Amino acid sequence: MNDTLLTMLRQLRVSGLAQRLDVRLQAAAGHNFGHAEFLELILQDEMAVRTDRQISRRVKTAAFRDPRTLE
Repeated sequence: MNDTLLTMLRQLRVSGLAQRLDVRLQAAAGHNFGHAEFLELILQDEMAVRTDRQISRRVKTAAFRDPRTLE
């Protein structure tokens, strides 16, 4: 991935996409994904990163005294 593309992704604040773009580009080339399929995959990656960050922020804000698992 070139520096210009990485800079633009950071300016657009899609860091999840920037982290996984190289992997997705290789997968797209290997599996002959269409444009729409490729776009769907990279947007899913970005949504997953944002969801993870949101959950982490909420857990931190909640300031649980003793975090436990559901088990």
